[in-house]
Order: sequence, then C-alpha cells, then structure tokens
Amino acid sequence: MKSYGSHSELKIWIVAAVLFWMTSPEIVWAQKKFLKAVPVGVAQAVELSSETKIKLPGTVMAWSTTRLAAEVEGRVEELLFNEGDTIKKGAPLVRIRTRPMQLQRNMALSKKRLVETRLEELLAGTRLETISAAQSSVEQAEARVQLAENELNRIQQLYKDGVLSLNDFDKADAEADEARAGLNEKESILKEYQAGPRIEKIKQERANLQAAEEQIKIIEDDINRATIHAPYNGYIVKKETEVGEWLEKGDPAVVLIASGPIKVEVHIPQSHFNSVKLRSSALIILEIYGNPPTQKIFKGKVIEKIRLGDTLSRTFPVRIKVSRPGAELVPGMLVRVELATSKSKNKTLYVPKDALVRTPKEISVWVVRPDKDKNMKAHKIIVRPGSLVDSMVAIFFNKKKIQPGEWVVVQGNERLKPKALVNIIHKIE
Repeated sequence: MKSYGSHSELKIWIVAAVLFWMTSPEIVWAQKKFLKAVPVGVAQAVELSSETKIKLPGTVMAWSTTRLAAEVEGRVEELLFNEGDTIKKGAPLVRIRTRPMQLQRNMALSKKRLVETRLEELLAGTRLETISAAQSSVEQAEARVQLAENELNRIQQLYKDGVLSLNDFDKADAEADEARAGLNEKESILKEYQAGPRIEKIKQERANLQAAEEQIKIIEDDINRATIHAPYNGYIVKKETEVGEWLEKGDPAVVLIASGPIKVEVHIPQSHFNSVKLRSSALIILEIYGNPPTQKIFKGKVIEKIRLGDTLSRTFPVRIKVSRPGAELVPGMLVRVELATSKSKNKTLYVPKDALVRTPKEISVWVVRPDKDKNMKAHKIIVRPGSLVDSMVAIFFNKKKIQPGEWVVVQGNERLKPKALVNIIHKIE
C-alpha cells in the first residue's frame, strides 16, 4: 500500500475524491432533480359515511325559570333564603304578615258559632214552657173577650132602653173588637209554637252556616298563601323584595330556577335543520380550564325544534335535554354541541380542509401520483366542497376524481403547477 508523506497530503486526496464523485453525471442529475422538486406535506383522502356530525356552540338554559309573586297583599315579615341557595320543593321562602287575616278569621268563627246556635234552636223546636206560656196567654185573651162581649151586651140593652148614649155603645163595641183581635193574635202564636219552626227558616240558617264556613276557608287560604313556597327543587337566582316592603297581589318576590334536567340551545343553519331529528342523540362538551385543561362530556337528546328562524343569520333554535347535568352545567354557560344528522348508506370522499386551494375562478385539490419513472408529480383536480366533519371537508368532482387512500397536498400546495415534481417531506397520517 502506498504511504502518504504527511497528514496534509491525505486531506488533499480526500477532497479530490469527493469532488470527483460530486461531478459525476449521475450525481449532478440527482441534484438537479432534488432542487427542481417542490417540497410538500401530504395527507390521505378518506371515504366516510355521509352521516355527519354538526358541531356548534350552544348555551345552557334552565329547564324552568319561575318568578314567584305574592298571592296576597301585605308587608314582608321574613325572608327565608339567600341568593344562590339550593332549596327543596315546598320549602318556605317568603312570609307576609298575617295578623289582620287572623283577626278576620276570629270574627268569622264567632259569626259561625252564632249561626250554629240559631240553627240548633230551630232544629230542637219550641220548648214546652214556651207553648204553655202561649196557651196561658190564649186563655187570658179568651177571658178578656168574654168579659168584653158581656159588657157590650149589657151596654147595648141599656142603649136600647135609652139609659146610655150611642157613644157609650160604640166604645163598648170597640173594646170587644180589640179583645177578639188580641185573642186571634195569641191563638196564631200558639199554633206557630205548636207547629214548630218553618222549614224555610231552617234552610236559611243552614245556608248562613255554610256561607260562614266558606268565609273561614277563604281567610285560612289567604293565611296559607301569605307564605310563598318553592314549587320544585331548584336554586335561588334573584331576590326581588326586602323585609318590611309592602307587596300587592302579583308583585314579584323571588326568582327560582329548576335543578335536575337542563336544556341546551343551539342555532342550526338552515342547511342542516331538516337533517336533525327529534329524539336524536347529542353530545354536550364543557371545557374546564385548568392545568391541564380538561373536558366534561354529557349526553342529551333533541326535544324541541323551533320552526321560526332568524332572517339575518338563517339559523333555527334547537333545544337539547340533558337529564343528568350534575353541578358542572349551569344556565348561561357556553358549551360545544355535537349533533348527529340522519344516516345514509352512501359514502363520500373527504380531504383535510387545508387541501383546498381557492381562487376567484375555482376550487381545486392537488393530488400526488407517481409517473412511469416513479417520480412523484402533482395533479390538479377541480372539486366542489361539501360539509365539514372535524377538520375534514367532503369533496365532489366534475370530471377527474381522487380515489380513497391517495395522497393530497396540504402544505406547499399554493406553489404547485400541473405535473410539477414534488418532494414529500411530511406525511400526515
């Protein structure tokens, strides 16, 4: 083996060998090819079912919001809650002063007892002592009649004999008539006592008793309604009165929202409105910011489709029921909603949305295919974009097509020309 005289000579020989290799025709051709190729990043076109998911922002809504108001007028005596409290169904929330109503109830109770006493007397009938007294009065009246008639007969005879004047006779006759009238009155009273109370009088007192009882019920109902109770389990969100404030009927006192199920409202574009069906499933995604940030996912079902849209945005409200929201979902929160549309047996080709190249005249996708020499070249395909699924967009073709699994350019596609040589530097799986 030849030995070199020095280390410097060895370096010269190595440099000469490298220069010879780089200037060889094959290496020069490869360098030109590399410099000519456009560096690109690619991703595969995939075929997906035409069943798509619509992803939209949504707003959490209370299942029910109730503005509880006073049912009776009065002064607020006590507030039994604080804003933000969790309350149970039937819990007392506001008490209105009831002392005036209690006094009215006492008066109504006294009136009822008075009517009851009169009715008891009527039902018991006339006492024997009263009938005996009436009988004695009749007998006394009969005696007065007999005495008056005897006196009238005597005076009448004396008048005929000319002993007494006509005036004396008329006076005796009037006294006899008065005695007979008194007798008739006493006899009528005795018959009434003997017959007992009239049925009409008993009915009247029974009606008075019923009216008194109903009046008491009305007052007691007012006393009960003077306390405002929670109609369902929920949360206090707003206090609208204070202790000592006077409330009229219908004046608001507290605002309550229901716990348990909640609703999420999303505004669906008109292109998807008819594809969303009632009772279809939905996912509600709540972003929880932290270190690291997390997500909470809830399941729901479409329960309402409002068939009146916004004329500016052309969107329509759709509401989703979440049966088990837990404590995380609160009305007013912003969430992400994924809605499943109606299914179809057909499949559609999807590419990453970065693969679309838009110009004023057309929308195209560059697909990378090998030529006969196995060189990768770019081919331009005119497409029509469709719906989005995540970061993928459906594409449709007029003439030339892209097959599932082919590589489309997603990075560097703005520099490409038809059949340009490309160098794939990054593949997105």
